[in-house]
Amino acid sequence: RAYTRQAVGDMETVGKKRNRWDEPKEEDAPPAAAGTATESAAMSSSVSAAKELAKEALQKAQRAAEMQRAIQSGMSNLVGLSAVPPTPARPPTVTLDSQGRLVDERGKVIQSTARVQATVKANQGTRVNPLLEDAPPPDVMANKYYDPRMALPGHAREQRKKRAFSFVAEGHFSKRADEIRAKAAVEQLLREASSKKVLKADAVIKGGLKDQTAESSSAPRPMTVSAATLQQKLSEVPAVEWWDKPLLRDASYSGANGEPVSALVNPEVITHYVEHPVPIEPPAEPAQPPPQPLPLTKKERKKLRTQRRLAAEKEKQDQIRCGLVAPPAPKVKISNLMQAMKDEAVLDPSAIEAKVRAEMAQRIKNHEMRNQARKLTPEQRKEKKRRKMLNDPTGGGTPVTLYRLEQMPSRQKLYKIDINAQQNHLTGITLLADACNLILVEGGPKAQRRYQKLLMHRIDWTDLPAADEDDDERDETEERRKKSAEVCKVVWEGFVVKPHFKNFRVEAARDAAAARKTLKDKGCEHYWDMASSFDADAIEADDDDDDDDDDDD
Repeated sequence: RAYTRQAVGDMETVGKKRNRWDEPKEEDAPPAAAGTATESAAMSSSVSAAKELAKEALQKAQRAAEMQRAIQSGMSNLVGLSAVPPTPARPPTVTLDSQGRLVDERGKVIQSTARVQATVKANQGTRVNPLLEDAPPPDVMANKYYDPRMALPGHAREQRKKRAFSFVAEGHFSKRADEIRAKAAVEQLLREASSKKVLKADAVIKGGLKDQTAESSSAPRPMTVSAATLQQKLSEVPAVEWWDKPLLRDASYSGANGEPVSALVNPEVITHYVEHPVPIEPPAEPAQPPPQPLPLTKKERKKLRTQRRLAAEKEKQDQIRCGLVAPPAPKVKISNLMQAMKDEAVLDPSAIEAKVRAEMAQRIKNHEMRNQARKLTPEQRKEKKRRKMLNDPTGGGTPVTLYRLEQMPSRQKLYKIDINAQQNHLTGITLLADACNLILVEGGPKAQRRYQKLLMHRIDWTDLPAADEDDDERDETEERRKKSAEVCKVVWEGFVVKPHFKNFRVEAARDAAAARKTLKDKGCEHYWDMASSFDADAIEADDDDDDDDDDDD
């Protein structure tokens, strides 16, 4: 009976269906309590493990500190080396400038991070449109389904990036300020040139050059340098030179009042021994440099290639005749199938044709794979193009070309001059002045040809509108274009042993003396003398006289 009652109770319990909207009963609590006990035991074990790791790390740090103290005490006992006590850190000095701003020791303005808050009641009551504001992101942690153990991919990496330091190299902002000043000087000169009328080339060279040079040279303009740059240059000078530190008692050249100079020197480190290095003779005379290879013409290079290929093929045939190398398999195609296979093609022509077609497909595949293996990567192709731009096959030095501009270029033309020089890997300078404008470029022969085509043909120095006109007006326009072609002239072309500039830049000079000094700092002031004294009409007249003399002869 007891068994029957228990079975009936179980059937009633199973037979009663549970609704998903029913509240959980209290009988379900013991499994949760068991899970909580398991989690608390795991947490206590992890806490104890963390304590053990912390103790081990503390012991390691103590041992490292003891070793460091022992090393410092040993170093302080060395003869001739006095331990310099570290200078205590002092709080930074902050002052106010004439405008009432906070300035640090280096003269930099300290930006305030205080947030401006409205104190006037009228401003506090200002309403803000809630539709125009960005809605704050929802709080994920408030969600009851949020699991702190599940984080987004890369969340920890982003947190580490936020905690990392972001250092700025010393002198970065001062260098950037100097570049901005140089760029502002160029823009100011361009604005002045565009505001006044451009004089003719003959009038500038013959009449106004001397007066402008005299007036501008009488009032030189000092070069402005930022305070941070000056402070950086001064901080590079040490208080005591490194070779004097072992000889001085105190790391300073100045002693107490009335103390002689000999008292500052530590005589214990000075001995009567003098080091005389033993001269070592070279093992042999340097070898003579190898002779320079003679450059061959295109026809000679093709002939040598043909001879090398014939010699390699003849050597391969000799090895096959001697049995050193197996002969290559016959190259069977559909056209010579019957002649090459003969009996086999007659017995089973379908199988032989399928085999020949498979061999043909394999040969094509091998050919494409060889081409793909020889193909250059994008980086190698870029490097090859750059090498062709920079290298000079003749080996006679670095080609240099000097141009003269008869008028001040506009902002658009100045950008073309600068960006094309950088793209062609050319070095040099574009010097703008009232007396003369010159362009100096250094680089490979191919880059020089491309840049000369840009200046002499591609750039339109006239800035005339392209529109439909009458015949007379069109003839006048052509005449003006021919005259404007003389704006850019080639002053000199040649070679130098090594380039004078490391990159290409644009600079502005107030007068001829400042422009010549800019080139003199690089050791090439003669380029300015050549460009300023260049007279194209006189050179053309001399060339015509030489042609006439040749005709008379």
